[in-house]
Amino acid sequence: MKKTTYLFFLFCALALLSFGSVLVSGKKPASFHLISRESSFRAGEPVALRFSGSPDSEIPMLFIIHSYGKTILEPRKEKDKFVFIFPESYSTKTGTISWFLTTENKTLIQGNVEILPSNKSQVHIENYLGPRSILAGGKEFTMMVTVPTDGFDNPLADNTPVLIKHQFLDNISVTTEKTMNFIAWKDIFSENKSGKLLVSSDCSQTATKEIETEIYPNIATDFTINYARNHAFADGNQITKFTTSIIKDAYGNTVSDGTMVTFNITNANQKNLKTFGTTIGGIATAQLLHPDHQDDYIVKAYVTGIATSNHLRIHYNPLIASFNYDFTNQNRTLQVGPLRSFMGQLVPDGIQVKVVVYHGPKAVATLYEESNKGYASFVLPADIYKEKAYRFKITTLGVTQTTETKEYVIN
Repeated sequence: MKKTTYLFFLFCALALLSFGSVLVSGKKPASFHLISRESSFRAGEPVALRFSGSPDSEIPMLFIIHSYGKTILEPRKEKDKFVFIFPESYSTKTGTISWFLTTENKTLIQGNVEILPSNKSQVHIENYLGPRSILAGGKEFTMMVTVPTDGFDNPLADNTPVLIKHQFLDNISVTTEKTMNFIAWKDIFSENKSGKLLVSSDCSQTATKEIETEIYPNIATDFTINYARNHAFADGNQITKFTTSIIKDAYGNTVSDGTMVTFNITNANQKNLKTFGTTIGGIATAQLLHPDHQDDYIVKAYVTGIATSNHLRIHYNPLIASFNYDFTNQNRTLQVGPLRSFMGQLVPDGIQVKVVVYHGPKAVATLYEESNKGYASFVLPADIYKEKAYRFKITTLGVTQTTETKEYVIN
């Protein structure tokens, strides 16, 4: 009985081991092979990888890594083949896509796919030009940078030829530059003349619009000045007009409109005056009011820190040699005038008249008035001027006259 029971349990154990062996052997180990031979594709073309495997193999997944991101693809099963189709967002962008065929978190096969720029889509070109203004003379340049791309905005491969064209005046130049690190570029130096420089580019039958760079005149060179006036009298009313020659650069270009010219004037007392002008057509003009007394001016013009002019010497003649004055109202009113100009006409209104009041040797007051219709009047109130005698020094138009001592009645 005991022997029979022992044999029964031994038989059951053997049966269980055999059944377990059948279950284990029923799950075949995963085995896949890459069928696809292509390892590079053009952007825009469908990208698919095919793997072979047994029909009862477990379903693998394809993990892909691209500069645009990472994702996991599920296969489309075709009998004993597994097909992985890459999303368009991956197949239209150039670069390397790394792939990993995995099952149960194990990598079975791995490899790379290269996406190249499309050779079927129309080429697009981005142009960058700068600086957009340079100086004439051939020392400064503007750089044209061209980025040709395919229809999916992928930069074209290195050594792609690009035609860079530029036009200036009657000259048109075309050069072939090859892309390097996705761009083609050319330094275009300025000419000796000023004007507009037009630049464009062509690549694979795609042409761009023109882009402008302005070639401005170079810095000004020395120039000459002259002056004009209605007369040479120091009337404090008329205008002396200063004019430059046409200011040019070293290459014969007229300087840009708006160039500032400073006219520096030194008078006989070594005091400095200034007036300013800006160029139009290379010529700057400025104006200066005549002095109200005899004077000599030395004039020199500057384009600050760049160019200078010749010297001008200008003499202004005195407008009058002497003038009349009169005391009235018990010497309490002083009237200066009539002030007459070089033709005997009355001087313009606004001529300054200065009166210094003296009591003995001491100046007690200085008075100013402006002429009106040739006269200037001064009132000397008794409550202010309380002394019995005063003397006056009168100055106008650069002429000074001193009165005799005047007596005053004190109440």
